Amino acid sequence: MTDTMQPTAFVDASAIVALVDRNDRSHEAAIAAYRGLQEAGYRLFTTNLVLAEVVQLLTDGIGAEVARQFLRDQRLTIYHALPDDEARAMAMVMSSRSTRGLSYTDAVSLVVMEKLGISDAFVVDTTFLSEAS
Repeated sequence: MTDTMQPTAFVDASAIVALVDRNDRSHEAAIAAYRGLQEAGYRLFTTNLVLAEVVQLLTDGIGAEVARQFLRDQRLTIYHALPDDEARAMAMVMSSRSTRGLSYTDAVSLVVMEKLGISDAFVVDTTFLSEAS
């Protein structure tokens, strides 16, 4: 998935929702960050679990039609989590000492980023960032 000539960044659900939802408090910052990633030549990807989370968040937050439109129009490369990715993520969730609790989707995202050697992420959710540290 990674090309040594092209930087790659993982895209979290929080960033996607901020981009799509014009009423999100981080919408303008997310637009600016997305443009910056594009200008820098980043290749963006996410996981199938994040995609599912985004659809649910958009459906619950601004409506099913917006969620369907996002699915129709999105152009991200989708990495499909493998059973070994999910097993590692499950172990991370079970051993997490976070007071918030590490979500399964975030754990899979972190596992995939590590597996692929990706350290850059387009994220709005600061708790995801704290789990990545």
